[in-house]
Amino acid sequence: MAARPAQEQAAGPTIVGRERELAAVDEFLAVSSRAPAALVLEGEPGIGKTTLWQAAKARAVERGALVLASRAGSSEARLTFVGLSDLLSSLPGSVLEELPGPQRRALDIALLRAEADGPAPDRRAVSTAFLSVVQALARERPLVMAVDDVQWLDAPSLGVLEFTLRRLTDEPAAVVVTRRLTESGPGESFEAVLRERGARRLRVGPLTVAALHEIIKARLGRTFPRPTLVRIEQVSGGNPFFALEIARALEERGGQVSGPIPIPDDLSALLRRRLRRLPRETRDALLVAAALSQPTTRLVDADALAPAEAAGIVRIGAGSRIEFDHPLLAAAVYGAAPLARRRRMHASLAERLPDPEERARHLALASDEPDERVAAALSAAARSALARGAPDTAIELLELACERTPADPVEALHSRRLELGICLAEGGDPGRARALLCDLVDARPSEAIRVGASIALGVLIEAAEGGPAAAAYVERALEGVADPLLRARAHAAISRACDHDLGRKVSHARAALALLGRAAPSPALEAYVLHAVAEADFHAGRGVPEELLGRAASLEASGTQQPEERYFPHVHPGLLASERLLGILRLDADQLALARAQLERERRLAGEHGDELGVAKTLCRLATIELRAGRWDDAERLVTELMGVVERTAGNVESWALSVKTAVDAARGRLEAGLAAGTRGLALAEETGAVWQVAQNSAALGFLELSRDDLAAARVHLDRAEEVERGIGLGEPGIFRHHADRIEALIALGELAEAETALERLELLGEATGRTWALATGARCRGLLLAARGDLARAAAALE
Repeated sequence: MAARPAQEQAAGPTIVGRERELAAVDEFLAVSSRAPAALVLEGEPGIGKTTLWQAAKARAVERGALVLASRAGSSEARLTFVGLSDLLSSLPGSVLEELPGPQRRALDIALLRAEADGPAPDRRAVSTAFLSVVQALARERPLVMAVDDVQWLDAPSLGVLEFTLRRLTDEPAAVVVTRRLTESGPGESFEAVLRERGARRLRVGPLTVAALHEIIKARLGRTFPRPTLVRIEQVSGGNPFFALEIARALEERGGQVSGPIPIPDDLSALLRRRLRRLPRETRDALLVAAALSQPTTRLVDADALAPAEAAGIVRIGAGSRIEFDHPLLAAAVYGAAPLARRRRMHASLAERLPDPEERARHLALASDEPDERVAAALSAAARSALARGAPDTAIELLELACERTPADPVEALHSRRLELGICLAEGGDPGRARALLCDLVDARPSEAIRVGASIALGVLIEAAEGGPAAAAYVERALEGVADPLLRARAHAAISRACDHDLGRKVSHARAALALLGRAAPSPALEAYVLHAVAEADFHAGRGVPEELLGRAASLEASGTQQPEERYFPHVHPGLLASERLLGILRLDADQLALARAQLERERRLAGEHGDELGVAKTLCRLATIELRAGRWDDAERLVTELMGVVERTAGNVESWALSVKTAVDAARGRLEAGLAAGTRGLALAEETGAVWQVAQNSAALGFLELSRDDLAAARVHLDRAEEVERGIGLGEPGIFRHHADRIEALIALGELAEAETALERLELLGEATGRTWALATGARCRGLLLAARGDLARAAAALE
């Protein structure tokens, strides 16, 4: 998989006055050849960070390392995956061909190498793909990822880099970045990763008079008397870029210095004076180059740039890409142009650029007045960013779209605000999402917008406050809604949230199903309603609805999910939501082999897409399968992997994982470890109001305490699980599986009448559903109860 980028062939720059910094670079590279490492070169603009960064790249190549590099610019900071594209630009296509299919697809879409047909790739899939590339390359030789001006790296690329750095273990893969201290940093999350990686921070300071003398002589071919050099050093603060600009200004006067050096009030004025000496057509070409994210001679007149090349302002590199000698020059070019001229230039670029995202940004910069054409372009660009797996970029574009949307008609604004709210929720900002969606509901929008916003809010409320609050909120949103399909969608959403109340779960699922006959639903909506019905029927004890889920799968495969249906169950390409639900139901129905095959496939797909929350949930289920199948070594291995994933996973899965760990620990006799895990899991479940996880942890703790012969403690926990199950009204005994342990505890405590009542219920549930587990444990408990009453013959028969 290894490849040698063309950039490696370039020799490093000659550097003076940086012996300390270069020694630190060499030390960093020595460490990075053996294990992950990070180096941050930071300082003020023009101080020489980029020069050291280039030297680090060159020295890495000399040591045999592979270098992936990106130079970020301020005009690129708001675009999508520009930095990632730079990092991978020099690798041959064969490198990506070795990735798993979902990762290759995600990366191809993110980098605009393929169309985003079908479901949009999750941003974690893009990150996982890049991580796979980095790990594969680092297995063959040391790897250095180099980013200049990381504070300007676009957010999607920064997220990919952060994801990768967090997951490197012992690979010889390192990162070296430069950062301006005068700009806001790349973000606390990225800074936290750098701290975790033990990044070395190297402050690049001012140069001495002697070093400035050598730089001026090398760049301008002349020097100045020492008194003048001392004055240049004092005025520039030892900043080499500033010193060179001052030296150029002096050179204009023939190098004659009499009295104080005439220095403008600020550097921008100095740079503007230098730019004014260029022809007008050259300044126009430079303005276009400064405004583009990736300027090339396809969009900028190369002949017009020739005077700027001769003046050392820009250079034309590989792929006809135009590079400013220093980012400050690009900023000066853009800042020197009058606002009206900049707006005309942005309008012109908007007509010429093929990329919808960059075109929309230029349209937005061409005017700050509300304009539906601009707002529509920004919305389309946001959908393009979403399709490429970049929700952060989509959020920013949608915010711009809302700002540019005219006040009348208001429906367009409401629609874009709904889309923004959903993106904020998916992008990890539930607080802002909830506030925006609440405001939207209060604004009395159309029925479709109100129901969509209410369902989106229901998802947020369920995550924060639990299913009861979410279901109640969406039920209120149903009031006054006439459209049957909107009502069906809301009823299905309520049913999926009603895991705490089987009666409401079933009634809402049935109401949704009845409404489908009154209109023509989309395939996605019909499938979603069938999922709600299938889940409700199973929880009611009616068995696995194979035929119903097969019909739902056909509907899913025949249609595509519309933007307003993004809150339907998200699954990865290659797996239908119907298949996923079927695997879950089969687990609780004792169809362990079928469930195992389905869940192993889901686990593989979740891993390939970088969905660690999905991996964690699937590991919980797979470990439970192996525990129930008596394959305890496999269960223990899966739990070990599960707890590692949980440590780096956001989402309410830790309590569930701890209940599985408790059950495995108890089965293997590690009672103290299991007790600690279960106690924490139960506390987390109670804190979040997750009633299913309360029951799961209580059932596991009850079995553990029964194993410790602490019958009183076992009774407390098992009664709690029973209370939750009865409160929900479940008719399926295979979900919590506390029944037999509770009956055994009651028998041991001498409470035979209550044990008889509990046993009769278990036997009825087992006969009604045909659950192997319920039938077998029911017979065992019947034998124990008969033996406790002295009826040994019938006890033996029951046990047989």
